[in-house]
Amino acid sequence: MTPEAGIACKQLSPLTSQANIESSGATNSANNSNAFLHALAQCTVPASEFQLEGDYLLAGLFDIHHDSSTVQQDRPEAIDCSSKQFIPSSYRRFQLMRFSVEEINNSTKLLPNVSLGYEIFDHCSDIHNFPAILKLLSVDGLIQPWGDPHKNLSKVMAVVGTYSSTQALTVAPLFMMDLIPMVTYAATSSVLSRKQIFPSFLRTIHPNKDIIEVIFNIVQHFNWRWVAFLNNDDDYGNDGRDLFIKRIKDTEICLAYTKALKQHMNHSKMFKQIEAQRIGIIIVFVHEWTAEALIESAIQLNVTKKVWIAGDAWSLNKKLPKKKGIQNIGTVIGVSEPKMTIPGFGEFISSSKSQNYCENAEKNTFCNQVCNCSSLSAEEILAVDPSFNFPVYSAVHAIAHALHNALQCESGRCKGNITVHPHMVLAELKKSNFTLLNQSVTFDENGDPNFGSFSIVFWNQSGDAEEIGIYHFHPKFNFFINDTKIQWCLLHCVPQNVKKDMNKYYMDSTNAASIVKSVLQELISTKQLSGHQLANLPLPE
Repeated sequence: MTPEAGIACKQLSPLTSQANIESSGATNSANNSNAFLHALAQCTVPASEFQLEGDYLLAGLFDIHHDSSTVQQDRPEAIDCSSKQFIPSSYRRFQLMRFSVEEINNSTKLLPNVSLGYEIFDHCSDIHNFPAILKLLSVDGLIQPWGDPHKNLSKVMAVVGTYSSTQALTVAPLFMMDLIPMVTYAATSSVLSRKQIFPSFLRTIHPNKDIIEVIFNIVQHFNWRWVAFLNNDDDYGNDGRDLFIKRIKDTEICLAYTKALKQHMNHSKMFKQIEAQRIGIIIVFVHEWTAEALIESAIQLNVTKKVWIAGDAWSLNKKLPKKKGIQNIGTVIGVSEPKMTIPGFGEFISSSKSQNYCENAEKNTFCNQVCNCSSLSAEEILAVDPSFNFPVYSAVHAIAHALHNALQCESGRCKGNITVHPHMVLAELKKSNFTLLNQSVTFDENGDPNFGSFSIVFWNQSGDAEEIGIYHFHPKFNFFINDTKIQWCLLHCVPQNVKKDMNKYYMDSTNAASIVKSVLQELISTKQLSGHQLANLPLPE
């Protein structure tokens, strides 16, 4: 079976085809040849950001674009990802993998006389990206699923990706057959921890159960009891919802409303139902593109006086906090990975964007190995949401350390007489124990990380995600929120009749006691005010 099989989309270079057409005219042939050579001279090798030659090959799967189509097809079809919605944060993660490989190749300590290469694909769809996967698994254009497991193996030593849980669940079984390690930086569904089903799957991001634990602790911290839970209608979101329901069992927290969301839907009915139940706390456990559609809809529908708890997939979103009207929706608190500077990455991006890559000059570009992102400046790339950056960085380094150990590298050299197979890299990955940017990288028996922590963030008035707390798993549990840093959106978050009472209080101090009492009773009865918030209520002296 060939990976192309009628669905590959190799692209003919527009530059080359145009040169060939015009060269048929004798009078213009010399000029066209000069123009063609001049254009090539402006290009920088390598021809594509998606490919790099090396002694050992890593695969990368990044959703640089996102296909939100729900159209069901009755036959296999490849997809042109470059025509879909561009995701800047994923493009940044894609660049971070390239940077990580370059950093390792320049190292004299890690894989000293060995070079890493990569084959990266824009994995924009849950179900339509199989040509890329088949190409990664093929040998000389062929796949022999019933062949000798230790012969005719793909050059791929390990896979970095995918982004979503559904993407991972779709393609992981194909890599599991040959025990090719798959190290995800963002897929968090619980089922991926089951080693009997996914024996060569690891991740550098905490699974959903840990993220839900942080969200649960935030709700508990503020004594909120009446909440809504909105989630993506997919493996990631539904798993998070189920874990939350299980976690709040036998507690005083009541899940008053839950809804599985799609990116393109009418939110009006949902918000009316939430309003009818007087729910003030909304947990939003969705991907960033779903969150953008939801919050923009909340602004347009004039949804106010809410507290929104953002999951780690969108809590560091750069677009929404600066959206006109965002302050009207209430207060946004989120869970995120700690913001971390990766030394050298900024310089790499600046250098990379100053080069003129000849993606269109590459005749043999395979499906979804083109981005058309040349208009993006280095500053724009570095300014986007940095979520899941360290997980990408640590995934590449974990694979490199595993390969380093499999090749028995020491004293500045790796042994050249060792034939490394993916299952050998997997064995070393499971034993990972190295330090990266002050983090001790190890995995548990399920392939989940024994390192890392979460930040608790608040979207402040400046439009920034300000860190207000931390949640440490390792080496010991530590949870803290600095309540005083939160500027509760009281002017927009209390009901209109309560605002009038507040105004009356400020104007008529003789009724102070009774009005304050009614205000507080209203806020507490509607579960919009907890004891922690009461301490920060801005009442006059």
